[in-house]
Amino acid sequence: MSMTKISLQLYSVREHTQTPEDLKETLKKLRNIGYQAIQGGRAAGMTKEEYKEVLDSLGISMTSYAADLPEIAGDLKGYIEDCHYFGQDEIMIGCLPAEYRRDEDTYRQGIAKMNEVGRELKKEGIYLSFHNHAQEFRRFAKSGRRAADMIFEETDPQAVRFIWDTHWIAAGGEDVLEWIRKSQGRMQYLHVKDLRVTYSAMASDTEYVRKEWAEIGEGNLPWEQIIRLGESLGIKAYIVEQDQTYERDPFDAVEISYKKLRKLGLK
Repeated sequence: MSMTKISLQLYSVREHTQTPEDLKETLKKLRNIGYQAIQGGRAAGMTKEEYKEVLDSLGISMTSYAADLPEIAGDLKGYIEDCHYFGQDEIMIGCLPAEYRRDEDTYRQGIAKMNEVGRELKKEGIYLSFHNHAQEFRRFAKSGRRAADMIFEETDPQAVRFIWDTHWIAAGGEDVLEWIRKSQGRMQYLHVKDLRVTYSAMASDTEYVRKEWAEIGEGNLPWEQIIRLGESLGIKAYIVEQDQTYERDPFDAVEISYKKLRKLGLK
């Protein structure tokens, strides 16, 4: 991995990565913006050798691998080989599959599956990493616990790490800084995007506002504090991810976030 601390989750530009040709052009654009690292998984229509050749030719490294939990469980050997080939010691799942998110009992089943897969990966020097959304902060009536608490407390710290997402923590009504702080030793990467509040005329929207994904610095999150804390705890990379950019071109959006992170002192 390069020494850069700013990376990009390719989901942010997913409409431009569907073919090998599009992916190559997209990576060139990202490199021209300044990005020297990306987070992603298997590339459509390309072997891992072809993919790595493209990345190497552009001077782009990977910041952890990514895949869905069922995919990893179904092809454990293949994903271990992928991680080793790209020099990654961590593979991220974007969330638990829907069947594990229904209630407290199914979440516990999902946690057991994460531990099972994570322990198999750890035998090969690879951690399984969990990425959150706002839904994990729902509180269950039976126990009063939240899904995020269960995942944090019941996953094996020797096998499972976290890549928390700043926007989704805040969208779930939680303190971003507190979750970063409490995860020291179990988190080496952080997903970063802002949270913007806009007006909504729909009475069904709480307090007539809508929460939106936003570029770094264009929402309400305390970025100087987030970066300062992350640096004090040894975060290796800050991975920009923006689920939607609305009317803005996604490449313009990720450039805004890149430049803001540079202004905050990251390189």
